[in-house]
Amino acid sequence: MRPSATALLQASTVSAAATTNQTQISNVVPSLWDGQCYYPTADPGFQLEPYLGRWYQTDGTVQVNNTCEAQGRAVNILGAASPADPAYGAQGVFRVQFPGQPAPDCAGPNYIVQDLADDIAIVQSNNFTTLFVLSREQHLEDAVLDAWIERAGILGSSLEEVVRTDQTDCQFI
Repeated sequence: MRPSATALLQASTVSAAATTNQTQISNVVPSLWDGQCYYPTADPGFQLEPYLGRWYQTDGTVQVNNTCEAQGRAVNILGAASPADPAYGAQGVFRVQFPGQPAPDCAGPNYIVQDLADDIAIVQSNNFTTLFVLSREQHLEDAVLDAWIERAGILGSSLEEVVRTDQTDCQFI
């Protein structure tokens, strides 16, 4: 049974350590705690309409269509994103589920849009365990991507295991 998120959510902070150019930076970021998981704070200016459309993963109810053609082989998975309980944030908080994947461990959102510009978004999972830097452009300049990854660290992401997604030869289908 899922407890009422409205009754349980409380403001909290999470201490995060980001590593930038071999220097460790510790910071405390706002988050929500529902008694089970921490949830990053969503971008307060988030609006769904500008967020819809094609994005490229540069480092993973709205239809989520992850599609790519790589080395002549189509790769596709179709999932769904539904708004999370408003107690977790007014906008930019989603429960995303793909077929054949286990359900999220936490009751609240598993995809939180932490920061959104016209062409780049930082999407974080609950407990700060998974980070996506999404771009409208397939190939970002390294300096631009580095700046957004650094921003994700400031927002609480651990940058120790960031892996850049190679978009070479990947064609949108």
